[in-house]
Amino acid sequence: MKVLSNLLKDSRDEWLINTTISLNAVNPIVDRIMEDESVEGVVMTNKDGSPILTNINVMGATNYGTAMRRLGFMAQAGVKEIDPFDEVLILRLKTQKLEVMAAHHSEFNVIVLQHSRVSKF
Repeated sequence: MKVLSNLLKDSRDEWLINTTISLNAVNPIVDRIMEDESVEGVVMTNKDGSPILTNINVMGATNYGTAMRRLGFMAQAGVKEIDPFDEVLILRLKTQKLEVMAAHHSEFNVIVLQHSRVSKF
């Protein structure tokens, strides 16, 4: 898809087009993830943690988005302290009920909630 620069009013228009292109590239992947029966929900947020696309209730999506954004920043700071040249790609959090995976992108984040699988240690 070619962006026609002369039709854009300002930099926000160009940002919107680029973000839409990125989201369209990710949507088939999100659809495939949602087909898994253990997946309880998928939340796509903007870089500020506000939900853009979700299949769970908006309040829950907002809570997960802001919480995973804060946790991601803390994890990234910890990793940078250990190795300044490394970065967090996917954050995985497992509780008794849920497993939460968050993948961060420069313009959006994808959070996947799935039922925690019982494992014997």
